[in-house]
Amino acid sequence: MKLKDVFNNTRPIKITRHTSLSEALELMDKQGIRFALVIDNSKGDDVIGIVTRSIILRSLAKGVSQNEPVSKVMIKNVITINGEEDLIDTFMFMMRNNITHLLAINETGKIIGVVSLRDVLTAINKECEKDID
Repeated sequence: MKLKDVFNNTRPIKITRHTSLSEALELMDKQGIRFALVIDNSKGDDVIGIVTRSIILRSLAKGVSQNEPVSKVMIKNVITINGEEDLIDTFMFMMRNNITHLLAINETGKIIGVVSLRDVLTAINKECEKDID
């Protein structure tokens, strides 16, 4: 199974670097998503970072104000992977690099989806169950 076969139908939330931590959490809660893409409006929809629910919650627990922009806590080194990658290889890549969310791109570098470690593990589990039956 390929990574591109795993994406859920949920469109990622896109926020700007100026979005507050509380706004970002509220948007994630409304959509039932655990991450958001941080984009630079001046460059179209270029992704400049990613922020997860757990990153925001850890920051708040450390005393960062909920009014601070996500740019203070976002992951700036956004890691991408080709959507044609095998699922097991994707899982191994995520584990080796301690990554919970990846942007999947096509051969031209366009973002085709976002995948979480949970998505990958769920898909692997379903494949294993098929093999057992």
